[in-house]
Amino acid sequence: MILNTANMNIDRRDFMLSAAAFAAVAPGAAAAQSREPTGDAELDARQREVDAITPAEFAAYWHPGTSLAPEALAAAAAAYPVLGRLEAAFDKVVREVRETAVADASRPAVWYVYNMGLVVKTPKTLFAVDLHHRRAEELAPMLDFALITHNHDDHYTERFKVAMDRGQRKSVVNNFFDNYGVADRKFGGYTRENGKTFDFGDVRIVANLCDHNSYLIDYTTAFEIQVGDYTIFHSGDCCSRAKLRPSRRPDLWVLHPKCGMDAAEACAAIMPKTAVVAHLQEMGHARGRYRWTYRDGLDVKAKIEAAGFEAVMPLWGDRIA
Repeated sequence: MILNTANMNIDRRDFMLSAAAFAAVAPGAAAAQSREPTGDAELDARQREVDAITPAEFAAYWHPGTSLAPEALAAAAAAYPVLGRLEAAFDKVVREVRETAVADASRPAVWYVYNMGLVVKTPKTLFAVDLHHRRAEELAPMLDFALITHNHDDHYTERFKVAMDRGQRKSVVNNFFDNYGVADRKFGGYTRENGKTFDFGDVRIVANLCDHNSYLIDYTTAFEIQVGDYTIFHSGDCCSRAKLRPSRRPDLWVLHPKCGMDAAEACAAIMPKTAVVAHLQEMGHARGRYRWTYRDGLDVKAKIEAAGFEAVMPLWGDRIA
């Protein structure tokens, strides 16, 4: 199964019209709206759009953050249609988060944001994992807390970190900064301990450290996220399964398939109900150097499925649970 995002046209008028049409759909239909299949031709077209932008060109769009002027955004989207898709996907997530009601604690709603990010809604809580987007801080007032797997700037933005901790005084569970700008620790979430737990409303977080590569030891935090009987396991950029130790079988495991870990073999150990192949189209990286293709993702997905596990390769803005 490949997940797709609807309403991804860079024509803002068309997008707003489609958004208005979507608003008339009952919240319970949101997941179905987010799971339309994408064919090979569509994926190849999207790949060409991604390939057309360089890291420098992406940085010119990305670095201004929410201060990017509307006319500059329009020009960027006209020059690089992939940026229009990225903007529309974020609009879609924000809209669906607002409109979706979650009644069952064991059936959270989960959206995929850009590179490896998640936004998760439960009956009582809204939170994000590795939220990396030009406009990430727009979600800060809505979120109850956030998780960041490691200190690489393709997994968070400094603006979002500051908005959450200094601006909103909300917990950001991580392993590289301690209560940024907050002295009383009430709002902090710093951890360098294996098995440390954090409770937020109806959500329990279990944090364990793992290696990013052969020299960044214990650099990444793998988060086991327990919502009722449902478990999301997000391992960030972990390079091997040796230090991955979820206490429950994950319903979703979000993994980096190109960081040194054989995804199919790891699934045989972790036993996820669904593996989420993530971290492919990072446009801050050069083509062929830490920027992978949809075809790469499909190859990993096929290997996981051949090993007997369900796998998905989400596109930006997809609702994956």
